[in-house]
Amino acid sequence: MMLTPRSLTSVLRIGSVTDSSLTDLLGWPMHMADTQGSIETTHDDFVGAQLGRRFDVIAVDVVWLGVAGPARRRAFLHACAQHLLPGGLLVSYIPATTSDRSWSVDDHHALCGECDLVGVDTRVAGPSSSVVIHRRSARFNVHDLVDEARSLISRVSAADLAERLASSTPPVVVDTRTDTDRSRFGTIEQSVHVPRTVLEWHLDPANGYCHPAVRSFDQAIVVVCNGGYSSSVAAANLIRIGFTDVADLVGGLAAWRAAGLALVPPTHSHLDC
Repeated sequence: MMLTPRSLTSVLRIGSVTDSSLTDLLGWPMHMADTQGSIETTHDDFVGAQLGRRFDVIAVDVVWLGVAGPARRRAFLHACAQHLLPGGLLVSYIPATTSDRSWSVDDHHALCGECDLVGVDTRVAGPSSSVVIHRRSARFNVHDLVDEARSLISRVSAADLAERLASSTPPVVVDTRTDTDRSRFGTIEQSVHVPRTVLEWHLDPANGYCHPAVRSFDQAIVVVCNGGYSSSVAAANLIRIGFTDVADLVGGLAAWRAAGLALVPPTHSHLDC
């Protein structure tokens, strides 16, 4: 029995996957997909990507990964799970013959299972490849938590934040990283240190204490973490307790460093406030 997606409205194609291959091999009418996307990128770029949207179907030709061992494939599959909607499908085209054991269907199933992706269909699509389909569970997981948070906040790129900091009305940059990470990588100049563990307590005046850099609920705030995930959840919590202009930095400090933007040694700790 041919598996069909619940509603084929958004498809992300990675590698050499085409609409015709999905239609011919799976029987899915691609005219149902009103919004589609494709990625031409490297493994590492996709693993670190924050695309800003999620998909009903991600279809990937795993040959696109090149020679990738289990660790790199696991990271790639986690990135796929991050960008799938609850109940969404991962469609993998796997070579039928290969000397690399990491490409086997059994190993692919095992790695998908670690990513909250449950195998629902396996078939031979042709003499040279197998089509393996996994469904993302409907459980509300960490990716849903982050997606929900991002629906409440704005997000800024490293370049945009640098431009805003150079303006006459810079936002308050709240660095939620640990002292260890701040000492190791440096900090964004003008930022204030409020660790994630005390963020709400140090910014909400209802707690009897408010960070001196934060003067009103309408003040522009940009939350920064290492990679741009926990900052999204933290920023959403600030919206929930009354702040009205809160964003987070896409990609976190890693993106700031990758853009070659200036960093300075930390000049204070949250304990100094």
